[in-house]
Amino acid sequence: MNQIYLNINNQQAGPYDVAAVTEMLSSEQISPETLGWIQGMANWEPINSNTFANLGIQQTPPSAERVSPEAPESVQKQQILSKQVKRTEDTTTSSILDTPGTFKIGQAIGEAFAFYKANALMSTAWFVLAIIIGGIPIVNFIVPLMGVNFYTCVRNFRAFGQKMSFGELFDFSHAFDKIIGPIVVGILIAIGYVLFVIPGIILTFMWAFTPCIQGDKTDMSFFNAMKESKRVAKGNYIKIFLLILTLAIFAALGFILLGIGALVTVPVAHVALYCAYDQCKSQ
Repeated sequence: MNQIYLNINNQQAGPYDVAAVTEMLSSEQISPETLGWIQGMANWEPINSNTFANLGIQQTPPSAERVSPEAPESVQKQQILSKQVKRTEDTTTSSILDTPGTFKIGQAIGEAFAFYKANALMSTAWFVLAIIIGGIPIVNFIVPLMGVNFYTCVRNFRAFGQKMSFGELFDFSHAFDKIIGPIVVGILIAIGYVLFVIPGIILTFMWAFTPCIQGDKTDMSFFNAMKESKRVAKGNYIKIFLLILTLAIFAALGFILLGIGALVTVPVAHVALYCAYDQCKSQ
């Protein structure tokens, strides 16, 4: 039986079976545009996509506002008023959800270690491959892509318990955004540091979560990921500074003992950044 996960209010829900999802559509608990995922899918897709239609999910259109013609006028007015109140509540809830959350540095690092423990071999392989490929002209352009794909692996593990696989690191879907996004962000931040340093620091805080967001929402353009990073980071600049400082020191310590420790500290530092982002977006 297919187990379907849903993205409801930017949080994972489920799993549900086909009948339950169909009922949720019918009762308007979710919309046809709600994102869903089942084991084997590369990315999340709207429930009204062919993938879910082929599973037998009935694409019930949102029901029109129905007022019984036999009902007295006062009852009709009450029904209409109830609809309006519900819309107001939904709008208020949506506004609250648009407000970014925060994160705990210790918790993010702890969660990163848990990921590394379960995916030690592939996490190390990602880091080693990135170093090797980064030294090869022309081919080194895929290093940013591997970085974004690494964050997708972190997302899949945290959301579904799916361990990393070698092939996931070389997923070329949306390759342009995965490659250009980190490069553009890096260049702009570098320019900011050249221009009196302070702009570079601000841009670092604003766009720190950009590759994490690209790995989480793989169909999002790098430009929109930059905007989303700015939104999520709002109000968290001091914590982001402390997190980056902590992770930088932690990663640097890994290069002691001939750099062997870096095989652990560098991947863990990257995962901790994603965990911090994930905490922010989940609140």
